[in-house]
Amino acid sequence: MSTFETLIFVPEGSLLNEKLAEKTALRQTLKHFGLDWGPAERLKYTSLQKQFKVLSNNDQINLALSTFLKEDLDQSRAVFNNLMKEQTRLVKGTPDFLDQINSLRLIMLAKETKAQIEPRLAPTELLNSFDYVYFADNFKDKLPSKNIFFQILKEHPEIDPDTVLVIGTNLDEEIQGAENANLKSLWLAPKKDKIPISPHPTLHLSKLSDLLFYLDVE
Repeated sequence: MSTFETLIFVPEGSLLNEKLAEKTALRQTLKHFGLDWGPAERLKYTSLQKQFKVLSNNDQINLALSTFLKEDLDQSRAVFNNLMKEQTRLVKGTPDFLDQINSLRLIMLAKETKAQIEPRLAPTELLNSFDYVYFADNFKDKLPSKNIFFQILKEHPEIDPDTVLVIGTNLDEEIQGAENANLKSLWLAPKKDKIPISPHPTLHLSKLSDLLFYLDVE
Protein backbone atom coordinates (compact mmCIF):
# COMPACT_ATOMS: atom_id res chain seq x y z
CA MET A 1 0.00 0.00 0.00
CA SER A 2 1.39 3.36 -1.03
CA THR A 3 2.00 5.99 1.62
CA PHE A 4 0.42 8.43 -0.81
CA GLU A 5 -2.27 7.24 -3.19
CA THR A 6 -3.54 10.62 -4.44
CA LEU A 7 -1.25 13.46 -5.50
CA ILE A 8 -2.71 16.94 -5.95
CA PHE A 9 -0.41 19.11 -8.07
CA VAL A 10 -0.67 22.89 -8.15
CA PRO A 11 0.91 23.24 -11.62
CA GLU A 12 2.10 26.81 -11.25
CA GLY A 13 5.58 26.09 -9.97
CA SER A 14 5.47 22.33 -9.47
CA LEU A 15 4.97 21.47 -13.16
CA LEU A 16 5.29 24.76 -15.01
CA ASN A 17 8.53 26.68 -14.53
CA GLU A 18 6.78 29.62 -12.90
CA LYS A 19 9.85 31.62 -11.91
CA LEU A 20 11.13 31.66 -15.48
CA ALA A 21 7.63 32.32 -16.84
CA GLU A 22 6.99 35.32 -14.61
CA LYS A 23 10.44 36.81 -15.19
CA THR A 24 10.07 36.42 -18.97
CA ALA A 25 6.54 37.86 -18.99
CA LEU A 26 7.68 40.79 -16.83
CA ARG A 27 10.57 41.52 -19.18
CA GLN A 28 8.20 41.38 -22.17
CA THR A 29 5.69 43.61 -20.36
CA LEU A 30 8.36 46.25 -19.79
CA LYS A 31 9.27 46.03 -23.48
CA HIS A 32 5.58 46.50 -24.37
CA PHE A 33 5.62 49.79 -22.48
CA GLY A 34 8.94 50.85 -24.02
CA LEU A 35 11.17 50.07 -21.06
CA ASP A 36 14.47 48.20 -20.93
CA TRP A 37 15.36 45.11 -18.93
CA GLY A 38 18.99 45.79 -18.14
CA PRO A 39 21.39 45.06 -15.26
CA ALA A 40 19.67 47.58 -12.97
CA GLU A 41 16.26 46.04 -13.57
CA ARG A 42 17.57 42.51 -13.05
CA LEU A 43 19.21 43.55 -9.78
CA LYS A 44 16.01 45.23 -8.60
CA TYR A 45 14.02 42.11 -9.48
CA THR A 46 16.44 39.93 -7.52
CA SER A 47 16.02 42.21 -4.50
CA LEU A 48 12.26 41.55 -4.57
CA GLN A 49 12.72 37.81 -4.04
CA LYS A 50 12.84 38.08 -0.25
CA GLN A 51 9.47 39.83 -0.22
CA PHE A 52 8.04 37.26 -2.63
CA LYS A 53 8.54 34.44 -0.11
CA VAL A 54 5.79 35.77 2.17
CA LEU A 55 3.34 36.80 -0.55
CA SER A 56 0.73 34.98 -2.59
CA ASN A 57 1.54 34.45 -6.26
CA ASN A 58 -0.93 37.17 -7.26
CA ASP A 59 0.60 39.68 -4.84
CA GLN A 60 4.10 38.82 -6.07
CA ILE A 61 3.12 39.73 -9.63
CA ASN A 62 1.39 42.94 -8.57
CA LEU A 63 4.43 43.99 -6.53
CA ALA A 64 6.77 43.38 -9.47
CA LEU A 65 4.57 45.30 -11.91
CA SER A 66 4.07 48.26 -9.56
CA THR A 67 7.82 48.34 -8.85
CA PHE A 68 8.82 48.65 -12.51
CA LEU A 69 5.87 50.36 -14.17
CA LYS A 70 4.08 53.66 -13.59
CA GLU A 71 1.11 52.57 -15.66
CA ASP A 72 -2.21 51.69 -14.06
CA LEU A 73 -1.86 48.25 -12.44
CA ASP A 74 -4.97 46.87 -14.13
CA GLN A 75 -3.58 47.88 -17.52
CA SER A 76 -0.11 46.43 -16.95
CA ARG A 77 -1.58 43.29 -15.39
CA ALA A 78 -3.75 42.68 -18.46
CA VAL A 79 -0.66 42.85 -20.69
CA PHE A 80 1.27 40.60 -18.31
CA ASN A 81 -1.50 38.01 -18.16
CA ASN A 82 -1.67 37.76 -21.95
CA LEU A 83 2.09 37.27 -22.12
CA MET A 84 1.93 34.61 -19.42
CA LYS A 85 -0.30 32.51 -21.66
CA GLU A 86 2.71 32.09 -23.96
CA GLN A 87 4.94 30.70 -21.19
CA THR A 88 4.89 26.93 -21.69
CA ARG A 89 8.26 25.87 -20.23
CA LEU A 90 7.90 22.93 -17.86
CA VAL A 91 9.99 22.10 -14.84
CA LYS A 92 12.77 19.81 -16.09
CA GLY A 93 11.82 16.13 -16.06
CA THR A 94 8.10 16.69 -15.52
CA PRO A 95 6.71 14.42 -18.31
CA ASP A 96 8.99 11.53 -17.35
CA PHE A 97 8.09 11.88 -13.68
CA LEU A 98 4.35 11.83 -14.40
CA ASP A 99 4.83 8.70 -16.53
CA GLN A 100 6.56 6.99 -13.61
CA ILE A 101 3.69 7.68 -11.20
CA ASN A 102 0.72 7.05 -13.51
CA SER A 103 -0.42 4.16 -11.29
CA LEU A 104 -1.40 6.71 -8.63
CA ARG A 105 -4.44 8.97 -8.67
CA LEU A 106 -3.29 12.33 -10.06
CA ILE A 107 -5.21 15.57 -9.67
CA MET A 108 -4.32 18.97 -11.07
CA LEU A 109 -5.46 22.01 -9.11
CA ALA A 110 -4.61 25.19 -10.99
CA LYS A 111 -4.70 28.56 -9.27
CA GLU A 112 -5.36 30.25 -12.59
CA THR A 113 -8.55 30.20 -14.65
CA LYS A 114 -8.99 27.64 -17.40
CA ALA A 115 -8.67 30.37 -20.06
CA GLN A 116 -5.39 31.53 -18.54
CA ILE A 117 -3.60 28.26 -17.94
CA GLU A 118 -4.83 25.93 -20.70
CA PRO A 119 -2.75 27.71 -23.37
CA ARG A 120 0.33 27.11 -21.21
CA LEU A 121 -0.35 23.39 -20.84
CA ALA A 122 -1.82 22.57 -24.26
CA PRO A 123 1.47 22.21 -26.22
CA THR A 124 2.72 19.55 -23.78
CA GLU A 125 -0.53 17.54 -23.59
CA LEU A 126 0.18 17.39 -19.87
CA LEU A 127 -3.51 17.51 -18.99
CA ASN A 128 -3.88 13.94 -20.31
CA SER A 129 -1.74 12.68 -17.42
CA PHE A 130 -4.34 13.62 -14.80
CA ASP A 131 -7.44 11.79 -13.62
CA TYR A 132 -9.15 15.03 -12.58
CA VAL A 133 -8.38 18.64 -13.44
CA TYR A 134 -9.59 21.72 -11.56
CA PHE A 135 -9.20 25.40 -12.38
CA ALA A 136 -9.85 28.57 -10.40
CA ASP A 137 -13.22 28.76 -12.16
CA ASN A 138 -14.39 25.63 -10.34
CA PHE A 139 -14.33 27.23 -6.90
CA LYS A 140 -15.86 30.18 -5.08
CA ASP A 141 -12.81 30.49 -2.86
CA LYS A 142 -9.09 30.78 -3.52
CA LEU A 143 -6.16 29.09 -1.85
CA PRO A 144 -5.36 28.85 1.00
CA SER A 145 -9.06 28.20 1.69
CA LYS A 146 -9.61 24.66 2.98
CA ASN A 147 -12.96 24.63 1.17
CA ILE A 148 -11.18 23.99 -2.13
CA PHE A 149 -9.76 20.69 -0.90
CA PHE A 150 -12.99 19.80 0.90
CA GLN A 151 -14.89 20.24 -2.39
CA ILE A 152 -12.48 17.93 -4.24
CA LEU A 153 -12.75 15.27 -1.52
CA LYS A 154 -16.55 15.56 -1.47
CA GLU A 155 -16.73 15.07 -5.24
CA HIS A 156 -14.50 11.99 -5.02
CA PRO A 157 -15.50 10.01 -1.92
CA GLU A 158 -13.19 7.17 -2.96
CA ILE A 159 -10.22 9.31 -1.97
CA ASP A 160 -8.80 8.69 1.49
CA PRO A 161 -7.66 12.07 2.89
CA ASP A 162 -4.94 10.31 4.88
CA THR A 163 -3.21 9.24 1.65
CA VAL A 164 -3.41 12.61 -0.12
CA LEU A 165 -0.31 14.71 -0.78
CA VAL A 166 -0.64 18.32 -1.96
CA ILE A 167 2.34 19.43 -4.05
CA GLY A 168 3.17 23.09 -4.43
CA THR A 169 5.82 25.81 -4.27
CA ASN A 170 4.01 28.64 -2.49
CA LEU A 171 3.87 28.48 1.30
CA ASP A 172 1.17 31.13 1.62
CA GLU A 173 -1.24 29.40 -0.75
CA GLU A 174 -0.90 25.67 -1.42
CA ILE A 175 1.04 24.62 1.70
CA GLN A 176 -1.10 26.73 4.02
CA GLY A 177 -4.21 25.48 2.22
CA ALA A 178 -3.21 21.86 2.73
CA GLU A 179 -2.56 22.53 6.40
CA ASN A 180 -5.94 24.24 6.74
CA ALA A 181 -7.60 21.12 5.30
CA ASN A 182 -5.47 18.81 7.48
CA LEU A 183 -3.80 17.27 4.42
CA LYS A 184 -0.15 16.33 3.98
CA SER A 185 1.94 18.54 1.72
CA LEU A 186 5.17 18.68 -0.25
CA TRP A 187 6.91 22.03 -0.50
CA LEU A 188 9.12 22.16 -3.59
CA ALA A 189 11.85 24.65 -2.82
CA PRO A 190 15.65 24.86 -2.75
CA LYS A 191 17.19 23.03 0.18
CA LYS A 192 18.67 26.29 1.42
CA ASP A 193 15.14 27.63 2.05
CA LYS A 194 14.32 26.98 5.69
CA ILE A 195 11.06 25.24 6.57
CA PRO A 196 8.86 27.63 8.56
CA ILE A 197 7.07 26.66 11.76
CA SER A 198 3.77 27.58 10.14
CA PRO A 199 2.70 26.49 7.66
CA HIS A 200 4.81 23.38 8.09
CA PRO A 201 4.98 21.09 5.03
CA THR A 202 5.13 17.33 5.52
CA LEU A 203 7.98 17.07 3.03
CA HIS A 204 10.52 19.58 1.73
CA LEU A 205 12.23 18.52 -1.49
CA SER A 206 14.16 20.45 -4.10
CA LYS A 207 12.93 18.42 -7.08
CA LEU A 208 9.98 16.22 -7.98
CA SER A 209 12.06 13.15 -8.79
CA ASP A 210 13.10 12.95 -5.12
CA LEU A 211 9.47 12.19 -4.27
CA LEU A 212 9.79 8.71 -5.82
CA PHE A 213 11.49 7.58 -2.62
CA TYR A 214 8.19 8.12 -0.77
CA LEU A 215 5.94 6.47 -3.36
CA ASP A 216 5.04 2.86 -3.99
CA VAL A 217 5.38 2.76 -7.77
CA GLU A 218 7.15 0.37 -10.11
